Amino acid sequence: MNPARIVFPGFWFGESSLMAAKKMAKRGVGGFCVYGGTAKETVRFIDAVRLASPYDHLLICADINEDLSEVVRDVPLLAKNIELGAAEDTEGAYRKGFLSARVARSIGIDWLLAPVVDIGSESPSFGQNPLAVARLCGDYAAGMANGGVLNCIKYFPGVGSTLKTLAQMEDTEFVPYKHMFRRADAVMPSDMVFSNLDAANRAVMSERIISGLLKKRLNYKGCVVSSPLFKSHISEEAAAALRMVHCGVELLLAPQDVQGVMDLVEEEYEKGNIADMVIRAVSNLELFTSKVQTSTAPVLPLKEALAQAKAFKK
Repeated sequence: MNPARIVFPGFWFGESSLMAAKKMAKRGVGGFCVYGGTAKETVRFIDAVRLASPYDHLLICADINEDLSEVVRDVPLLAKNIELGAAEDTEGAYRKGFLSARVARSIGIDWLLAPVVDIGSESPSFGQNPLAVARLCGDYAAGMANGGVLNCIKYFPGVGSTLKTLAQMEDTEFVPYKHMFRRADAVMPSDMVFSNLDAANRAVMSERIISGLLKKRLNYKGCVVSSPLFKSHISEEAAAALRMVHCGVELLLAPQDVQGVMDLVEEEYEKGNIADMVIRAVSNLELFTSKVQTSTAPVLPLKEALAQAKAFKK
């Protein structure tokens, strides 16, 4: 059991070292989050790190809110979530998820860290009506699944819930989450502080929010992943990442100090302090790998997948 597998480094085209990424892959990280390459550059990178990895299949994530154009420079923009929500266009939400998956698979990306299921009035939200958001996100996720990729619902407990009571959140923010749990491959907690729930910790570092609220009160049984760590500018990142693991986070995405995070995770695993957490996380990764490898969704040539996405209303 390799504890490095719970770490998913980020790779930034034009900044990150391919040689260093290959070394991380060889060391046994579970996958990578890709940022800022063209589609063809991303294909070449994925081929290189998969060749270096000891695993049959290395998972590749796209950290998106709206569509793949956020992390792959030359793929088409798709309709905005808020526009689909305003029109209550569930068919459009399905097509967006499906076409996003088709383009992702044609590049080699297995996992789209989407959809955003939070309630709100601005992009990347689908809207303010909890049941409508649940329907739209459900169809979006169905499109992703039929296109052959994994999903991740985010950002729990919902960015609009900072001043609400738990009872109010049950009637609003939690509605889409509860509807989506059966479809969700993973849940990503927010990196915000919710003073109404835990004033001392970001949600992603809060045992009260992850273990107490998400897993116990709402009975979520699946995988929990961190928000991309580099975005949070957390001090003492390795120690913070370890704290996330103890709070119930299973996979650590895109840390700035990859080496430090991996070293500490491996050290704590060898001490027996996080063995159960690592075993659960690796079990989920094996399930995810099997799911993408056994998908019957066709993998289109990149040119064809991009052409289909371009035809989708912007």
